[in-house]
Formats: sequence, structure tokens, C-alpha cells
Amino acid sequence: MNNPPDPPPILAIVYSDGLAADQFISDLGYRIRDAGIAVAGIVQHNKFIRDRTKCNMEVEELASETVLQLSEDRGKEARGCRLDRGALSEAAALLSASLENGPEIVILNKFGKLEAEGRGLRDALADAVQLGMPIVVGVPYRNIEQWRIFAEGLAEECPIDSSRLHEWLSRHGIDVDREAIGTVATANTASID
Repeated sequence: MNNPPDPPPILAIVYSDGLAADQFISDLGYRIRDAGIAVAGIVQHNKFIRDRTKCNMEVEELASETVLQLSEDRGKEARGCRLDRGALSEAAALLSASLENGPEIVILNKFGKLEAEGRGLRDALADAVQLGMPIVVGVPYRNIEQWRIFAEGLAEECPIDSSRLHEWLSRHGIDVDREAIGTVATANTASID
């Protein structure tokens, strides 16, 4: 009798709609935490402000429940990157501290531009891989090639609306209500169309 192969330690949720992915991944992280499962990670909240073309970004570290303002408010006419790199460094430090407590799973909202360039949360993500923790990470299609180089075959990939998410979680011993995850996926897929 053959044993089933070990599941890859990382599940990359690949997406093109960043707002839908942010909501999906944060909802997933909260559902896992609410189920009493020890989770660490970073999820993003987008807050829309009237008369602004870009939203304000906050991130929350799931284990400590610490919320940080991630975008700099540079005014109504601001263009270009508004990322507060100091806040991102603080988020990375919070995540690294949470990894020391041995969570059952790690959730990261994004392998973004900075991670693709070797910065941002990349070191914390590598630490979680080294510690053998199962990881769910959002990966925008624009960064998929850099992601695949970083993951070196350790990741399975699926879209937001895939049933493979629940299967992957189950194979890693993360028991979250399948219908709750399905509801999250359906709600966020509807917003993409």
C-alpha cells in the first residue's frame, strides 16, 4: 500500500484582483484564528477615503492582533508608491516574533513587489519555510515568475476560487469548516466578475 505523498509546505493563492485577494486572505486568516487554531501572519485591510484614488492600507499580524498603518498619507494628489517601509519592517518583526511561538499555520497576504525584489516580508517567509510550518501566501500574477524561483518547487498553486485550498489545509491538519471557506471564496469570486 502506497502512502499519499506529503503535501507541499506552501499553498500559493494566485490572483489578478488585489482587492479581492486581500479580502479573501484576511477572511481566511480570521476564520482559522476564530476556529482556535494557532495562526501567525500578515493580512491587509484596505480603507477607502472619499476623493482619493488610492485606498489606505493597514496590515494586521494575526497572532498578536497588532494593526499597523502601511500606507503613508501624502495627500489627495499623491502619486507613486505610498508604502511606509518602516511599518513593513515592523510587521516583519512582529511576524518573526510570532513564528517563535510555533503556530500551526502561517498566512501572508502577498508576495508583492518588495518580496519579489528580495525585501519586505521575504525573510520572515523564508524563516517559516525553514521551520517547516504550512504557509498560505497570496501571489499576484505579475510576480509569479519571481515567486516560483523563490519557492523552488515547495509550493502548490491555486486560484482564489479553488476547492484545493480546503484539501491542502486538511492535508496539513488544519480543520476549518469547508463551507465557511467556500463561502469566503464564493463571495470574493463574485466581486471579481
